[in-house]
Amino acid sequence: MDQIRTGSLIRKLRLKMGLTQKELAERINVSDKAVSKWESGASAPSTTNLMALANLFDVEAEELLKEAK
Repeated sequence: MDQIRTGSLIRKLRLKMGLTQKELAERINVSDKAVSKWESGASAPSTTNLMALANLFDVEAEELLKEAK
């Protein structure tokens, strides 16, 4: 997994939905600091959180994990 690419995609999808980091965090029951770390590439979401993000964004989890081409 490319954490930078995954984080960038999470940010893009969040903004497309018009959500703040705090609103996204509340929807999937994590801290806004966790969302910030994901988006900056400092850390990656757990499998559970990855699935929650995929469900919220209506994308396949694999899409969030794809390497940039």
